Amino acid sequence: MDFVDVNDAAVKEAVERACVDVGLPLSFRSAVKQMLQSSPEEWPACCGEGCFPCTQSLADAALRTLELLGQPPPRL
Repeated sequence: MDFVDVNDAAVKEAVERACVDVGLPLSFRSAVKQMLQSSPEEWPACCGEGCFPCTQSLADAALRTLELLGQPPPRL
């Protein structure tokens, strides 16, 4: 996976839209950006305990961001 420049205006806009698309409050944009700076293999897995936000929701927003940017989905 090619890492994205999370300071780029297009990336910031895509992160915001991705959060809205997956129903994640915008206050978690920084967590999504942090995930985009590492490979998906390093992303935390859902523990199944009902956390909010669930790490799966953060991952869904990160993957949606990549989709909005026209990048191929990473191999998980």
